[in-house]
Amino acid sequence: MELLQRLRSAPITVVLFAACIVVFALAGGHTDIPTLLQFGAAWRGLVWSGEYWRLFTSMFLHIGLVHLVVNLWFGFSWAAPIEKLLGPARFLLVYVASGLAGSALSVIGHDAVSAGASGALFGLMGATLVAFRLRLGSWANLWAAPPLRQTIIMGLIWLVAGPFMGFDSFAHGGGLLAGGAITWGLLTRSKPKLAVALLGTAIVVLAALHPIPGLHDAWVTEMTKRSAE
Repeated sequence: MELLQRLRSAPITVVLFAACIVVFALAGGHTDIPTLLQFGAAWRGLVWSGEYWRLFTSMFLHIGLVHLVVNLWFGFSWAAPIEKLLGPARFLLVYVASGLAGSALSVIGHDAVSAGASGALFGLMGATLVAFRLRLGSWANLWAAPPLRQTIIMGLIWLVAGPFMGFDSFAHGGGLLAGGAITWGLLTRSKPKLAVALLGTAIVVLAALHPIPGLHDAWVTEMTKRSAE
């Protein structure tokens, strides 16, 4: 009963997570790279070739059942309260902007196929921490609250240990920063802060759409080598 009430209070969360489940079902739960790319995973080679939409579609695709379940299970604990606090429209802005920032930084940061809602969900983690920071008055008070301190520690562990555990720390970090910054602007009703947060997110996304000179040369060399094989 309590779960149903929470679902009713977070309609955008339900729609977004349902979309992730539908995409997973359509992809058949496959984890091979060709299938992932077919269903919208992000890879710098294809993004740089003009398939910019992958920064968005990759947010709804997951690499295996465990990836999907973990993201939705932990994500709901952040998503539902933040949607209730911000309202549907502002929540959707934070979610999508965080996801795009995460996808973009992932494309810039490493040459790997990436997918998942993690960037957007880390954005909601950032939004949650910022909301409590504003309510409690200082970062010290935030750290003094055990549940929030555990959230911070968990986030740091995921960011630092991510590269060694196969997690996309670029996507996590990009989403976290974008979500926190945008939420700060929204909750403080500061147009300048919100503008800076949105501009910063846009710059990261735009940077991912264009080949970075040194990285692009390496990519062309690799593609030429693969074509010759």
